[in-house]
Amino acid sequence: MAERILVVEDEATLRQNVVRYLERAGHQAVGVETLAQGTKALESSTFDVLVTDLRLPDGSGMDLLPAVERTSPGCVTLVMTAYASIEAAVDALRQGAHDFMLKPLSLSDLRRRIEHIAAHRRLARENTELRRMLHGTDSPYECLRCGGPTMRSLCAMLDKAAVSESNVLVEGESGTGKELVARALHERSARATGPFVTVDIRAAPQNAAESYLFGAARTATGEHRDGPFRAASGGTLFLDEVGELDLGLQAKLLRAAETKEILPCGAENGVRVDVRIVAATQHDLERRVREGAFRADLFYRLGIVRLRVPPLRERLEDVVLLAERLLERHAAAQSKSVRYVSPEAQAVLSRYGWPGNVRELSNVIERAVILSDGDTITALDLPTEIGVAAGDAGASLADVAPAGDGPLSEDACNFERAVLGFQRRHLARVLRQVNGNREAAARLLGLSSATLYRYLARAGLKGYQPEKP
Repeated sequence: MAERILVVEDEATLRQNVVRYLERAGHQAVGVETLAQGTKALESSTFDVLVTDLRLPDGSGMDLLPAVERTSPGCVTLVMTAYASIEAAVDALRQGAHDFMLKPLSLSDLRRRIEHIAAHRRLARENTELRRMLHGTDSPYECLRCGGPTMRSLCAMLDKAAVSESNVLVEGESGTGKELVARALHERSARATGPFVTVDIRAAPQNAAESYLFGAARTATGEHRDGPFRAASGGTLFLDEVGELDLGLQAKLLRAAETKEILPCGAENGVRVDVRIVAATQHDLERRVREGAFRADLFYRLGIVRLRVPPLRERLEDVVLLAERLLERHAAAQSKSVRYVSPEAQAVLSRYGWPGNVRELSNVIERAVILSDGDTITALDLPTEIGVAAGDAGASLADVAPAGDGPLSEDACNFERAVLGFQRRHLARVLRQVNGNREAAARLLGLSSATLYRYLARAGLKGYQPEKP
């Protein structure tokens, strides 16, 4: 597979030899000699591989990494240097380099490494396609794509971030689907065959938060604990609600994120870990940084790429599509044949503000599936408060509460009693219109006969028959 490669090397002969050799091997190679030229090349095009000298006339090859992360997030960096030292190698790897090569450079070795990178990238794409075929529309990525322009834009950014090894910070309100985004990042990455480990920072015990997060060489009971970093080796570590982490542990997390090394509680030596960190928060971390509650260096280290998941109220055009997707899932789980959402129910769902976001919508649809007696969810299968709030959202205050109505009695103020009263009056009116014919009333109301009887019983109208004119 042909790779697009940028070679940054100030020694002209070596640069030209590398470019020619890679082109003869079937790759597209571009050669430049300075840090400034390399930055300009990265900002004007995208590359699969960056091969750079560590020492350049105008700076370090590592200074190219911000441009790589910004414009070519899937790009792999190989560092060349004649200054052989363990310290230089470790520092380059800590800063994000993929591999380290010493001069004099072996062109055949360089080619093998690039071909290995290409094969790994191809395997990741094939694994992603295979998972899509196996899981279909239930995969996290396909669920995220269920939406309009806002979610398509998020998915476009997710695609770019997924092929990178850089850390990602997922921001959004509770219930928006931040873990879904994290799983989609993992499944579309080269780490997809590795583990996906979730850690909820809020669940960490107060007296053992450090060992909960980093493991322990020996716990209070004498046990050894690996911890989530080692459990996620070769895969992705998802740190949910990272904004809840106390300042003391933030410093230790920063060290782990920078060095890929952890120090378990009670251990004398650090342990290398091969993990990619995806963190999530519902807090405004920038504000918490200003307030001194969150470390600025950790914020920037975790948020190399930031993905914001919008609340459902900002994408109400997606509600019906999401409701239909959730209906399929919950109907299958409940072994029920509910297949449709009625137009009236769709209108109610689309007007509601969804303070609980997608999680609240999922709960509402699950409840409706359980209560529905036919193959269609109707407006009456939805919680009363959803319908009332949605109705108020589409009306002016003067329509909802006319100024001349006067004060309400204490009994009339009771919300459930008022709703039940409205339902009772409406049902009685429809029954009068059809001369008490329950089947005709159910058709007019868009209900199954069983659902109508349930509402009649709740309204005290089970035996009601309108007077004949």
